[in-house]
Amino acid sequence: MRNAIFWIVSGIAFLWSLIGLYDLYMTLTLNQEYLAQFPPEMLGMIEAFPEWRRLLWTTSVFLGVIAAALLLLRRAMAERAFWATAVMMVIGLLGYDLPFANGMEAYGTFGVIFSFSLIAIQILLALYARWAARHGLLK
Repeated sequence: MRNAIFWIVSGIAFLWSLIGLYDLYMTLTLNQEYLAQFPPEMLGMIEAFPEWRRLLWTTSVFLGVIAAALLLLRRAMAERAFWATAVMMVIGLLGYDLPFANGMEAYGTFGVIFSFSLIAIQILLALYARWAARHGLLK
């Protein structure tokens, strides 16, 4: 049963990270149909991102995909990759978006809660990877 749950969690984590990659791609390629769902304030904030913030966002998304892939490949390094992803997300949200980029207005209440939820998911996945490693599911 433990193995089945491991594969379910790993598969969902990987699919979840691919959704993040899809969002990044559609946003950075300025897909108008996709961007129509976002408020203008958010699009303005993303457009005004300095290059370091855009790079931080891109790196955190790709690292999230790598972390999920490491979990699927049963590698203990997944835990560190999930933690690094969470830290990068916190730096982006609390270190720039909310205090300097008018993030509260751009994200709205739901967007801020959702952003913290995304960080929480990375933390939970890091803790799950730690648990899996301690129980011999990761190498």
